[in-house]
Amino acid sequence: MNAIFNSISLVICVFIAGCTATNTHQPLVIYTEQSAQNNESDHINSLDELMRYHDSLLEQKNPHLTEEYSYAVDNYKDSLSAKDRFKYILLISLPNTTHTDLRAALDLLNNWPQEVNLPPNLVDFRKFLIRMLTERQTARSNTKILLQKLNASEAQTQTLQKRIDAIINMEKDLIRKKTSNQPRPNDN
Repeated sequence: MNAIFNSISLVICVFIAGCTATNTHQPLVIYTEQSAQNNESDHINSLDELMRYHDSLLEQKNPHLTEEYSYAVDNYKDSLSAKDRFKYILLISLPNTTHTDLRAALDLLNNWPQEVNLPPNLVDFRKFLIRMLTERQTARSNTKILLQKLNASEAQTQTLQKRIDAIINMEKDLIRKKTSNQPRPNDN
């Protein structure tokens, strides 16, 4: 009977030890999952924050943008924080401002420092910005080319109009000379 009791005691001890071992590891797994969720949430919040920053920039007037630009050059441009670098890029890629510099924005995006780590959603955001700014730069250069062609066409139109006006004036002068050289019927 003693042998059976010892065997049952041993099984119970192993079972209890197994349960406590499982319990001690379980919170670590939950903690790891929670921290991964928090980390992912932080990355999403970073993207949300960047979008709110961009929206606030779009609503600002030029004097405020100038102040923001001065601050960004000093604090964001060469920062090792991905969020700060994106803020600077968003600022200099705003359309129709005195600080718009698509080349610099594309250069910062294309030559991203290796020591500045990006979460997956910001990697995708970076790729999106590169595509968008490249397309904007292409559209801008196409617009300049079309504007130059339009100006050349307008100049050519003005030159042709001057020639037409000159020809019309010559014809009018010829008609006047002919009518002034013909005898009038009442002169007899």
